[in-house]
Amino acid sequence: MDHAANLALFLVEKTGSCLGSWKGHMRAAEQRALFGRFLGKGKLIIDGSEERLAHVAKRCFGLDYEVTADLAWRAL
Repeated sequence: MDHAANLALFLVEKTGSCLGSWKGHMRAAEQRALFGRFLGKGKLIIDGSEERLAHVAKRCFGLDYEVTADLAWRAL
């Protein structure tokens, strides 16, 4: 499976360009289908121009955010 191609197609679907950026939430099954692993609950940031995938979760009663994963597409 080529997870980088899946991410690029996802961005084309959502933003109209494979160089776009998408932020939002996904269920565990959607994450596994799209890029092969579950990063956790929280916000996902898919950046096509940098080819990065980041996962951000709230900490400290919702006041702070923590980046729990920052991966290059080729590392998937």
